Amino acid sequence: MGNLGDLSPRARETLTVADLVAAEDTRVASRLLAAVGIPKKTLVRLDEHAGPSAISRVVERAVEGQTVAFVTDAGVPGVSDPGADLVQAAVEAGLAVECVPGPSAVTAALALSGFYAQQYVFLGYPPRRPGRLRAALEPLRDSTMTLVLFESPHRVAETLNVAAEVLGGRRFAVCREMTKAFEEVIRGRLGEDEPGGPLKGEVTVVIEGRR
Repeated sequence: MGNLGDLSPRARETLTVADLVAAEDTRVASRLLAAVGIPKKTLVRLDEHAGPSAISRVVERAVEGQTVAFVTDAGVPGVSDPGADLVQAAVEAGLAVECVPGPSAVTAALALSGFYAQQYVFLGYPPRRPGRLRAALEPLRDSTMTLVLFESPHRVAETLNVAAEVLGGRRFAVCREMTKAFEEVIRGRLGEDEPGGPLKGEVTVVIEGRR
């Protein structure tokens, strides 16, 4: 759960009036509701393993006239959850869908990096295997666009090493726990500096575009 100070009045109102709250982790959603004084709601778990049937059941509730709110654990956009599938299913059912803007580790990390970010590429969670990671980065070898990706705290060093092999000595910013109490930015240059460790929490990596 992020910084409660980032929860907007509109987001609070949306959760208050919702009949059903779908979330990646209902335990986190329950703590969020309790922390901001919202009475208990019907909670439905929709994580990355949720199948079409789970999404269909949530959409059916909305078709019946209920107000459904979907909460992403890691902020905006929904990356490791079925957020896109849920939106598509709702649109196909003729339902109105609204996005309530919220905290985004992507834009926060871009701002903190200090890198030119008028154009950037968001890679989400990159491939774990070094060979596949190299293949994913290779088309960006000569790109001037800043790169942003999510990574496990235990894999950051390996990912930066592979990036150094493909992209050369670009600057990087490892942004940890964006908007939270222990927010931290570790800066360096690929192939020269290490992020240190062991890291904990959610990590967003920003790599400068070619200059």
